[in-house]
Amino acid sequence: MKIHCGLAALAFVALTSSEGVAQSRSMGSFRGLFTPHVGLATGGEVSDVRGTLGASVSVQEQDGWGAELDFGHASDAVSGVQILDVTTYMVNASWVRPEGLIRPFGIAGAGVMQIDGCDAPCNRPATTYDFGLNFGGGVLAVLNDTVGVRGDARYFFASADHPDLRRPDNFGFWRIAIGVTLMWAVVP
Repeated sequence: MKIHCGLAALAFVALTSSEGVAQSRSMGSFRGLFTPHVGLATGGEVSDVRGTLGASVSVQEQDGWGAELDFGHASDAVSGVQILDVTTYMVNASWVRPEGLIRPFGIAGAGVMQIDGCDAPCNRPATTYDFGLNFGGGVLAVLNDTVGVRGDARYFFASADHPDLRRPDNFGFWRIAIGVTLMWAVVP
């Protein structure tokens, strides 16, 4: 009987404390952000600066925390004797200062790095899909309630080894990008 009373008391405490936590952590308002961007891939294993295109979409809670999906592509990136197309698909955690005209932000996450290419001249084309990480930050300049300009720098990294393709191990590079951000309110 004592065990049942103890378990009942423990269950009661757990239920009432979780209600209090849930009430104190109620969802606030959200803001959606969509940013098509252009930029440069450079550094790391990319030995020649290349242009990039991409887009990201994120949802940020009123306290600044949120999540982002990011896509980027660089064509004909030179890495040693190889000419590679590098495409990144990332899911990121992000924090953006919630107020002000100038809003710094930080981003980190993981996803897939797709690398297409081969030695120059291209004798054996290949496509690989590697687990990748990225981190970085930047600034969002808010022009009004719906439009802003975003600039960021991110480092992308995949610790893959493809000796048969003679690709660099631990492939990484920097992406420096700028884009116009469209913002809207998201109803919780």
